[in-house]
Amino acid sequence: MTGEARPPDSFDPAADGRDSPAGDVEAFLAEIGRELEPYLQNAIDRVPAVESLKEGVVFQVLGGGKRIRAALCAAVCEIFGGSYGPALGFAAALEHLQNFTLVHDDIADGDDERRGRESAWKRFGLAHGINIGDAFVPLAGSAILDTDLDPEIKIRLFRVLSEYGLEVVEGQSLDINLRADRAPSEAAYVACTAKKTGAFFAIAIVGGGVIGGATAHQLDELGAFAREAGVAFQIKDDLLDVVGGKGRRLGSDVAEGKRTVLAAYAYERATEREQRRLVDVLDLPRDRTTESDIAWVHGLYTRTGARVRAEAAAEGRLSAAIERLQSLPQTAARYRFLRLCRYLTRRSS
Repeated sequence: MTGEARPPDSFDPAADGRDSPAGDVEAFLAEIGRELEPYLQNAIDRVPAVESLKEGVVFQVLGGGKRIRAALCAAVCEIFGGSYGPALGFAAALEHLQNFTLVHDDIADGDDERRGRESAWKRFGLAHGINIGDAFVPLAGSAILDTDLDPEIKIRLFRVLSEYGLEVVEGQSLDINLRADRAPSEAAYVACTAKKTGAFFAIAIVGGGVIGGATAHQLDELGAFAREAGVAFQIKDDLLDVVGGKGRRLGSDVAEGKRTVLAAYAYERATEREQRRLVDVLDLPRDRTTESDIAWVHGLYTRTGARVRAEAAAEGRLSAAIERLQSLPQTAARYRFLRLCRYLTRRSS
């Protein structure tokens, strides 16, 4: 039956997903993707057939992605409720919100590529790009309202979305402000990322808990976990900008002037001359940042040990986050959720 937990052959209630194969997680992600298709098609059908609007929404919805936030929501719901089926409507809403942020992030960052193809604003123009991104907000609301959940649960989900969503916006502001920081630090990076990425994870994870029937204490623990796990995920995403597989040009973070954790770690251990050059490169306008500039920065990340340190930080933060989940039911669904979280910080592409 759709949405039912399927215990692994050698289920260990104490396991935290440390040694699980990626194939099983990828199969679950693909399964969630298939389950979401009718929900996403329903959203597409709602969009007025206005030039560039409907085409742009379709372009963005069908643009790929692993449905990570939707899968996290489904997995948590399954832990408490025994099935992820009731969470699929909210999971679809999460995908709409993710598309909203991606379209607008590409505009803010000046990225003309997303997942190996043109970004929405590049394809349809800046004005249409903003409007296409905006369309996903009402689609998210409709996805929640269309569920068969009790009205009280729907209200609670809107509250989760509103409270954590404002943190996501705050985190985005912090991220933009950090691009003027002449002395990037890990503390400033974490303060930003725990909100921008972690709070978005919390919408998915806490929302799944609300639908599944988690207690107030468990929801608090899930929220704290999400913020820490979100930082771990973002660190891994920063690393992908160096090694490839992010769906954008290699070195886009450097060209955008982002003060990633790699920049913070490298700055901490670099010489004064290297520190000045690092910040000078990050401060360059995107169209003046050369491939040579990017190569030098990436080389600095290697020479200062920033890449190795970032890998260890991602793993360490996720392990610390998992320690907060001791109150979760000891079920096969819990094991799958933890394997999914481990997978997110070990992916190489």
